[in-house]
Amino acid sequence: MSIKDKKYLTPRFHLFPISGWLNDPNGLCQLDGVHHIFFQYSPDEPKGGEKDWGHFSTKDFINYEFSGVFMKPDMPEDASGVYSGCAYVEDNKMYIYYTGNVKHPGDYDYILEGRESNTILVTSEDGIDASEKRVLLRSEDYPDNLTLHVRDPKVWYQDDYYYMTLGARKKSDEGCVILFKSKDKINWKFSHFIEFEKFGYMWECPDLFYVDGKQFLSVSPQGLEAKEYSFQNIYQAGYFNAKKDLLADGKGLGEFTEWDYGFDFYAPQTYVDEKKRTILIAWMGMPDAEYGHDISIKDGWQHMLSLPRELVYDSNSGKLLQQPIAEIMDLREEKIDIKNIADIDSYELNLSEFGLDDFSIQFNKGFDVQYNKLTNDLVFSFSDEMLGSNRTSRKLKLADGEKIENMKIYVDTCSIEIFINDGLYTFTTKCFKPKDAKNSITIDGSIDNIEAYSLNSFNVVQR
Repeated sequence: MSIKDKKYLTPRFHLFPISGWLNDPNGLCQLDGVHHIFFQYSPDEPKGGEKDWGHFSTKDFINYEFSGVFMKPDMPEDASGVYSGCAYVEDNKMYIYYTGNVKHPGDYDYILEGRESNTILVTSEDGIDASEKRVLLRSEDYPDNLTLHVRDPKVWYQDDYYYMTLGARKKSDEGCVILFKSKDKINWKFSHFIEFEKFGYMWECPDLFYVDGKQFLSVSPQGLEAKEYSFQNIYQAGYFNAKKDLLADGKGLGEFTEWDYGFDFYAPQTYVDEKKRTILIAWMGMPDAEYGHDISIKDGWQHMLSLPRELVYDSNSGKLLQQPIAEIMDLREEKIDIKNIADIDSYELNLSEFGLDDFSIQFNKGFDVQYNKLTNDLVFSFSDEMLGSNRTSRKLKLADGEKIENMKIYVDTCSIEIFINDGLYTFTTKCFKPKDAKNSITIDGSIDNIEAYSLNSFNVVQR
């Protein structure tokens, strides 16, 4: 099915599969000026099928090349899927580490028996051609107190060692990260656990990184109990501040902060580009979500990647700010009046100078952002079932004494990303509408400074 034959609009400035299923971003890196964005990919099945890796590349985050499937499950050690992983760049080559998943046929629980989780290496100089696969670690190489759920390697170099984190599930049903060290990127030795007592049963997609010299650990924990203002999705994504060096003994995890308060944000991964920016990209989706599959499956595709976000350390809060990378501003076409938004497919909205009272913003007569001064919270809700594809509502509680200073909102044809207070808080959701529907915005309450820009599309070419 071509884009022109689809019933619903397709994204203009978010990466998505023309056909099939997309999930976790993988292997994020930059090599010789080119950013490489790999991702979990099932090209023939919008509800998910065989897990391959797909590949986008770009020099400017505006013009992209899609080269299709980078690798497929083609050996006994990854027979059930090439699962998530990373890319480490050295000597003009990408060293790509990933989890080879194997599920043996039979009556198994696939937690304690019947599964293999193999850590495998391939190399590539262009993201197109890959070397032969090399198995580095097998299930028997991981600590004995773990289940068979060990996956999602992230590798980096620091202080004369290569380090690798892997997400894991203990036999006691506690999530954790395991840390390995190597001198040569090939032979790995277990170092220690990084853990936080009884914080979910599984940690996926671990990512230990630094911003402004501060150490952070991002994980996607499963099994956290939902609360009114936190852990509202079935699975979460967030980061721990490190109170002390996690490479020493793994005992220094501090406060956990959720990356995003929306419906569709999971499995984020960071990398440092050649400008020394720490860039984060996430899967705009949620595994096992109660709202089920998106309406886009009727058009043969499902899921997107978030806008690339630069991470900035905020010394006032001790937290990370997420800000759309500067190149996204190059999508701006012209400044517009929101009264004339009806025929504009995608746009950027900047709001500041908020009054002291409640306010609400309604998009397309079916998605509402409401601020309540008394409770000092924001409620994001869908009143149009089709627009939200069965999503309902999420809440964000501001800290005591905190107020809304600014909001930057990116409205695409199938999604909305909201950056609050310079990206201290973010909200990400899919938001679908038919091709013939008109855009609309209704604002109630005092917001004195409103700027809007129409946005151009990414240019994506097929290799």
